[in-house]
Amino acid sequence: MSTIGLLTKKLISATLYPLGLALIALIIGAFFWYRRPTRRWGSRVVVGAILWLLVLSLPVTGFVLLRPLELEAGDYANPSELASRGVEYVVVLGATAVTEDLSSIDRWSGEGILRLMESIRLWEAVPGSKLMLSGGSFPGRQSNSEAMAVLPTKLGVPRESMILETRAADTIDEANLFLKMLGIEKPFALVTSALHMPRSMEIFRGLGMKPIACPCAFRTKVWPIWYSWFVPDVSGLQNSHLAFHEYLGMAWLSLRRVFTEK
Repeated sequence: MSTIGLLTKKLISATLYPLGLALIALIIGAFFWYRRPTRRWGSRVVVGAILWLLVLSLPVTGFVLLRPLELEAGDYANPSELASRGVEYVVVLGATAVTEDLSSIDRWSGEGILRLMESIRLWEAVPGSKLMLSGGSFPGRQSNSEAMAVLPTKLGVPRESMILETRAADTIDEANLFLKMLGIEKPFALVTSALHMPRSMEIFRGLGMKPIACPCAFRTKVWPIWYSWFVPDVSGLQNSHLAFHEYLGMAWLSLRRVFTEK
């Protein structure tokens, strides 16, 4: 995907997330409320946008939205089962915004470092396997996968046991590039966040590949404390945002399938 295409995608999707939708509704409602204060619908839109944001900021809302995705992802992978199925590659999907000014640990997002540690756990337990790190970058910056490779090296993974894919901009790019590297015959371990796993599996399987789900970074294995369920907070809004991201991604995949089959 080109840089312009990626930026366009990010900008459009931002308007469809909870915060983006609330902001657009607030602007529209405030405008018409100011222009026509005697009419009620402008004020109602403003109040509705605020309530929308409050509901999606509740921990219980984010939990309920994410729970089905993580249940579909399954549980942690068993390395013995991977080895018995002939897995030779542990594929890790990119999850970090990179800047070379940060240390090898700080370059990772919270979920990114969990993906890395899970992939190293599987790599260590599957004899002779290779660790495949994925993630591109904007022009002029170090790729995610190149930055990702620094920490595994410090943790004892030999450089010759790692394969880097440095061009992918999103999961669809990753799948297409790994298809060229792995083909459709070889089963491989696919490591990504549990909430992202259903969409990732759909993308890779859609290309005829044989991924084995190895989810990590679960957000809903532990239920929120009951008295915090209805207290709005940033983590609740973040979980709702992540859920919207996945559901919108699945909707986009369905639309792509409809148009490509015509």
